[in-house]
Amino acid sequence: MRAEVAAIERLLKAARLKVKRSPVWERICEENGVGRVIGRDIHFTADEKQRLREYVRSQYGIDPQYDSRVGGRMAMALQNASEKLSSDSVFGQLIVFATAGNTTVRVNGENFQTPRGSVCSVLPDHLDIDDLQTRNLVIIENGGVMPFWAELQLPGAWQDSVILYRGHRENVRNVVEIVSKQPADKLAWFFDFDPAGLALALEQGKGSTLVPVKWRELSRYTPFNQPKVHHKQSVALKRLKGLAAGELRAIAEHMANEELAVMQEHLTRRQMPLVALSITR
Repeated sequence: MRAEVAAIERLLKAARLKVKRSPVWERICEENGVGRVIGRDIHFTADEKQRLREYVRSQYGIDPQYDSRVGGRMAMALQNASEKLSSDSVFGQLIVFATAGNTTVRVNGENFQTPRGSVCSVLPDHLDIDDLQTRNLVIIENGGVMPFWAELQLPGAWQDSVILYRGHRENVRNVVEIVSKQPADKLAWFFDFDPAGLALALEQGKGSTLVPVKWRELSRYTPFNQPKVHHKQSVALKRLKGLAAGELRAIAEHMANEELAVMQEHLTRRQMPLVALSITR
């Protein structure tokens, strides 16, 4: 997959919306359900480019748009007269989280909670990972959901949880490391309720995925459903059906029949009750 990652990186860093057609790009487009062939070129929308960026971040734990010079300005200041040579964002190394219910997070030896409507950002070295492994941990895909974490209708056993943003810059690697050490019975994923999101959750192979309790009531006519998004995810849907079993298989079939693509922002703001389904293999 090195060629695919390199190709996506070049597209993102060149800030263009088209590439020359090639076998590598045809594989990328088929896998992700993006792109439109026009002559010898493949054209993308801005949303499709973002989808490709998210794909590499989720699969490989790196940001193809920014991870060429890692370490941030403070690290760069020790190496070069111009700290701005770093491509890292000012807050890119910080881990972003919140605490739901009565749970706490231990930072620099002190326990604390985040008030409703707030999140906390901390350098990885200051976070007590051992203590975190004793807490329920919910990984959130989209950063836009984080300020509204209090609206998440978590299952009973998960109402006391640390809500952790999976990251979008350097912090992706730190979150991947945290997840690798987290016990499966204390780990859950909250992704978009569409083929790509559910397949991505199942591909983690560890923990549980959070889905709507009343998923059977969601249909192609649900006002906040996005069938056009679903139509672009045929490859992801095939991958999902190959991974899913039991109730998750039934969800995949229902998702396909009803052309479902419900974003997690809608699930959150509409305060739809969630249930945790095991994905541990």
